[in-house]
Amino acid sequence: MNHRRRNNVHWHSVDYDELSEEYDQVRSGSPEMIRHLVRGASLRPGSLVLDIGCGTANNTVLFAEVVDAIVVGVDLSGQMLAKAHGKAPGLDFIQSSVESLSFPGDTFDFVFMTDVIHHIADLYSTLSEVHRVLNRGGLICIVTQSRKQIEERMTSKFFPSTVAVDMARYAGISEIEKVMVSIGYTNVCSREHTLAPFRLTPDYLAIVEKKGYSSLHKINEEEFQKGLQAVRAALSRGDELRFLTKYTFVWATKTAS
Repeated sequence: MNHRRRNNVHWHSVDYDELSEEYDQVRSGSPEMIRHLVRGASLRPGSLVLDIGCGTANNTVLFAEVVDAIVVGVDLSGQMLAKAHGKAPGLDFIQSSVESLSFPGDTFDFVFMTDVIHHIADLYSTLSEVHRVLNRGGLICIVTQSRKQIEERMTSKFFPSTVAVDMARYAGISEIEKVMVSIGYTNVCSREHTLAPFRLTPDYLAIVEKKGYSSLHKINEEEFQKGLQAVRAALSRGDELRFLTKYTFVWATKTAS
């Protein structure tokens, strides 16, 4: 299999050091997503868990609150991790590239990534590194979105160019699965979960105004302003917009033998 780094104009990631303040103001974790992760992970007391691309630790904190496990967060952005340390001083956060993790092999019982895959340039190298740090028999779960799920977002309605942006950035579900199998993961499977409906609210407007979704930084300013006006107009009219929030959870195991 030929593994290439993503190098198109849409892939390159956003500077989260620069955006950490605004990001932390408008983005939050998902308790419903975390419940699915915890249910699938089947952790024991004292298990070691790694949250890759933890950002400001919204999901890291939620996960740590509901498990009897040691949870560690990793992110490339120092400013994001400064926010994480501030909200969860009792957890360990490490600044590191996901392609070169500073942990010994066979360390973690469970590794998860939520909304991170589109920031990864080299999927094979990253998932190989995760495979290295996973304990034998350990699990990984990648929470991402399929092509169809990207098209069905509320943001895609108001900012249609974000669809092409994220189609280019997000690895397809079958691509992720094939890479995992080629590395040596077993029990590779994908499960779609529908979370609570996403509604048009002033909170959504606040996220959009601060470009809380990374794809909004990758469309031209004219379209952004046009979409922003459309969101404000829809709220002013009282439009009852309701979108189902769907994610795909890709699970795999590091073989125990």
